[in-house]
Amino acid sequence: MHFVFIENSIDFTSSSLNLKAIDSFQRALIHFCKELVRKNHRITIFNNTSINKREDGIDWINFSEISNFSDDPDVFIICNDTDFLDITINAKLKLFWINSNVNFFNYKNILVSLLKNKFILLYNSDNLVSSLPDNFNYIPKIKFQIGVNNSFFKNQSFNINNCNALVTTHPLKGLDWLLDIWINIISLKIPWAEMHIYSHALYKKSFVKNIKINNLKLKLFKYKNNGIHIKKPERENEFIQTLSNYRVHINPSNDVSFLPFSIIESQARGLPIVSRENNVIFDYVYHNETGFITNDPNNFANKIIDLLTDNSLFLRMNSNAKLNNKINDWKTEVESFEKKIYENIIHR
Repeated sequence: MHFVFIENSIDFTSSSLNLKAIDSFQRALIHFCKELVRKNHRITIFNNTSINKREDGIDWINFSEISNFSDDPDVFIICNDTDFLDITINAKLKLFWINSNVNFFNYKNILVSLLKNKFILLYNSDNLVSSLPDNFNYIPKIKFQIGVNNSFFKNQSFNINNCNALVTTHPLKGLDWLLDIWINIISLKIPWAEMHIYSHALYKKSFVKNIKINNLKLKLFKYKNNGIHIKKPERENEFIQTLSNYRVHINPSNDVSFLPFSIIESQARGLPIVSRENNVIFDYVYHNETGFITNDPNNFANKIIDLLTDNSLFLRMNSNAKLNNKINDWKTEVESFEKKIYENIIHR
């Protein structure tokens, strides 16, 4: 089958995986499409690539050439951007992939476009879909579980002599809450512990347009001697190796509509999670088995401390996480996706 995607974010292609740090969804899209190619499907992606090229069997084409596209693909997928719902492409199946919060301020017009153009909602999070206006119940839906690159499943020992915690959340998704816990509880009980925060926005030395992020930068500078380090996000192959230096992945976000894919990758790698409560996290983490899920600040802090200091607890959860059957590789997830696509094409 021929799959055509529209993704409107940055300039990236398959090779970007190990050339620069890119967002979780962009990495997921690359691995998803590479697995579709392995299953002998044809893939075309229109995005902001600066150079049209073919990599890993995927045709990467700049948006400017979409008007010249004359093929009738089997499956057409728009990635989270409602501006393209009325684009004229004839396909057997049209999917709107909703993977994070979408601005549905003008939701009635969006609903009309989805119905008129016979789109199906492709989604990863039940909570994200349940947060949509009630009228979206009329749109057919397909749930698609995110897979993980096989490299994360490879068995590699962790450096348990380290006392490091990993944070990859967006700065505005609970980081301020976490900083208070780290400064007032964790760093006082284990002053040798380090928390490494990977963030493009925070790593930049200059201030940005967002006032809240700038305030976080000032707060981080004030408490720079409390074991808090800001790191530049890494390329995927580097990130896989880096995970071995941590004993816990902290998720301070209670956003029910979005889960950082890096949390899923950490579980596949065997890294325990400490997270605030949201229904999304329960889709990937077994509470008390592969991580801890709590909203209580003191309990949150104590679970992080336990994982940073108790070797037997870390090793038990590390072993459990590697057996987490909620996490699958891309091959498994794409096979499941294919079945759903074939079923929907047949019944159309």
